[in-house]
Amino acid sequence: MKKINLLFSFLLVAFVMQAQTVNVTIKVDMTGKTVSADSVHMVGSFNGWNPKANVMLPEGNNIYSCTLSAKPGDDIEYKFMNGNAWGTEESKPTGNCTTGNSGNRILTAPLSDITIPAVLFGSCPTSVATKTITFYVDMADSTVASTGVHVAGNFNGWNPSFTALTKYNGTVYKADAVVLSSILKLQYKFLNGDSWGKDESPGAPCADAASHNRLYRIDTIATAGSLPNYKFNTCTKTTTTGIASVANQFSFAIYPTTSHDFINVKFESVNKEDVNFTIYSISGQVISTENVKRTELSLNKRISVEGLSQGLYLLEVSSNNSKAVQRFLVD
Repeated sequence: MKKINLLFSFLLVAFVMQAQTVNVTIKVDMTGKTVSADSVHMVGSFNGWNPKANVMLPEGNNIYSCTLSAKPGDDIEYKFMNGNAWGTEESKPTGNCTTGNSGNRILTAPLSDITIPAVLFGSCPTSVATKTITFYVDMADSTVASTGVHVAGNFNGWNPSFTALTKYNGTVYKADAVVLSSILKLQYKFLNGDSWGKDESPGAPCADAASHNRLYRIDTIATAGSLPNYKFNTCTKTTTTGIASVANQFSFAIYPTTSHDFINVKFESVNKEDVNFTIYSISGQVISTENVKRTELSLNKRISVEGLSQGLYLLEVSSNNSKAVQRFLVD
């Protein structure tokens, strides 16, 4: 009987853990807006993107809130709506608080109840926590498409052409992406191309058996980290060669790291090879690229950022088959 009771206890605990849900309260500040007679709503992955399903309740001082029930680890993608029909949703905010071109806000439900501070309708918070995640994939067993290798996931709105990987070392391709810290678990797929139908479909243990999405927890990564290097469409890990030597081949620094007109780059290396400077948006789109020839080991380069929208950008510097990336902010 003791063994039966013990087994029952284990099963009960497992059932409770599986059934556990948490309350996620999300708020919006409607200051400066004339609130629709249909009130403020929230639409998202939790309600099948039904614009009438979840009305937000007024709290006073132009603040409206909605509390959702979610399982820990589930992604919640959402938009605010000043009304209850498509066409009343907020425009994509300027900044880096949404994913890709979708304009969807996103967070991963944590292990306990959480309240997200109010944010102005159609705007990003003043400060948005992010981290830089490096993706690797080994294309050794594949013929790379003319449109290149890409990665899509919950971090870029599942856009198959947004985040391109570049050849890093041998058959290994690499991309650095700025990911919202509100995402606790990455879901992603590599594509041999830039459209759906070109995506991989790995299985367990590195991916979800049903969706074939690769899964990786990043809640313990503070500001930057790398994902395992898998062979495309498999769970076979391979080594990412060249990482140790890259840091020793050159170094560079950006100053100022926040600017509205230009940034300076101080570059030093052990050779006089050409240097390529490429600016990417946080979603991986190429903004500009320039090749510079050198006659000295040191180089000071001024790069114009005038005309760029406010937000976070990546500067990739490459020389002699080595690459490195740093971030800067346009204010």
